[in-house]
Amino acid sequence: MVPIQIENLSYTYPSREIPTLHGINAEVSPSDFVLLTGPTGCGKTTLLRAMNGLIPHASSGTLTGSVRINDENVAFQPLAVTCQQVALLFQNPDDQLFCTLVEDEIAFGLENLCFPPEKIKERITLALEQVGLTGFEDRRIAELSGGEKQRVALASICAMQPKVLLLDEPTSHLDPRATWDILNIVKQLNTEIGITVVLTTHRVKEVAPLCNLVWLMNDGEFCLNLPKTEAFQDTSIFRNLGVEVPDTDSPPSSVHPKPSINTTPHHPLLSVKDISFCYPNSDENAVKTISCEVSRGEIIAIMGANGSGKTTLLHLIGGLLQPSSGQIIIDGKTSKRKKLHQLAGKVGIVFQNPDLLLQAETVKSEVEFGPKNLKLKPDILQTVVVDTLAQFRLTNFAEEAPYSLSRGQRQRVAVAATFSLHPDIFLLDEPTTGQDAQHLQLMMDELCDQIRQENKTLIFATHNTELTLKYADRVFVLSEGELIFDGTPYAAFSNKELLENASLAF
Repeated sequence: MVPIQIENLSYTYPSREIPTLHGINAEVSPSDFVLLTGPTGCGKTTLLRAMNGLIPHASSGTLTGSVRINDENVAFQPLAVTCQQVALLFQNPDDQLFCTLVEDEIAFGLENLCFPPEKIKERITLALEQVGLTGFEDRRIAELSGGEKQRVALASICAMQPKVLLLDEPTSHLDPRATWDILNIVKQLNTEIGITVVLTTHRVKEVAPLCNLVWLMNDGEFCLNLPKTEAFQDTSIFRNLGVEVPDTDSPPSSVHPKPSINTTPHHPLLSVKDISFCYPNSDENAVKTISCEVSRGEIIAIMGANGSGKTTLLHLIGGLLQPSSGQIIIDGKTSKRKKLHQLAGKVGIVFQNPDLLLQAETVKSEVEFGPKNLKLKPDILQTVVVDTLAQFRLTNFAEEAPYSLSRGQRQRVAVAATFSLHPDIFLLDEPTTGQDAQHLQLMMDELCDQIRQENKTLIFATHNTELTLKYADRVFVLSEGELIFDGTPYAAFSNKELLENASLAF
């Protein structure tokens, strides 16, 4: 019996006139592993939501056609029934986890389905074993690393014992070692238990060896639906859409031009002096006595395992957190003496989750919000907004609601909104999230070119070695809150021991 049949499926969101999905037809056989890819905004996440019934049950809009799981139309059966057959793992585990303890998180779905306590306990033990977290029952979720959180989210799904597992970019927030762990677990679920898998990703190289079927989407349609043995014989269609292909894309030697760095004659733009930081209710520092100096015009990557302190360091530089000890000096002035709003023209930050920044009704309003609050004259404001929208390929989305866009498009909106302030220090937390290869390159090209032209500084946190090699002048490598390397990317990536210590190799 075919577990998934998609017939002439189309869907239009309430805020849009153009369908996000149209004319989708596909069949998935038992135990298939489907790699679903395509440019940012092509409809991948929407398709997954239609496959597990969130569309139309939890979303308004216009749906035509059907998705059938074992001959049952998911649009006509309750979500409580569908969720026992088809599970969806979100891109960001924090969007899916809401209990305090691991055991409570995994038990939640089973309790709502009125499973007896002894069966719940049995399912929890089995699910944790399947994801490699045996003994984590009493661990606090807030204290786990990003990779461990994703495994807990996956365990909560495994406990439901679904027949179909849908995964929406499940490794986009993870370091290389955690990525390998998650993909290995998913493949084991597929091969050893027989769970059917559909996984969306821009990281085609990592997932291609695991799948047997490839779906390529563009503008809400399938432009390729083939067995893996045939899908990559002609890669031109992938390349034309800016989508990564296995083994042949982006050689490290293809490096973005790096002009010489212009440094100020008197003092560095940023000085970090022996800073440490400890979160409330924690016994250990998240950042430990870090010191460094950054000049104008530099582009710096921060790398390290999940939980190594990358985001904490960015938040400290950005003034969102204050060091427990040590000091941060920006353009000769201690940031501790400045209120957060006073840093607006000096430091800009884009979070890993762009939704934490977006609040306006339209993309245009989002981009003009910062410059307007800096009291720019109307004619200058208009020029800044128009130019910024064009620079980040957002002109066609100017009147769209930000939350109607895909995750990758929302990321570009957040970057554009922050860049419109033209801060001296631009902080970017994991720019690869939700971005296809083409849009990521365009965004980073534009950002790096402007940063260098304006003699400003970009600091970005990432797990992506190719991104670091292509764009960064320096790389900071963190491990357990400590700065263990400060030097060129090529020196870092030629040091095998360093990469292993930082979970950048496995």
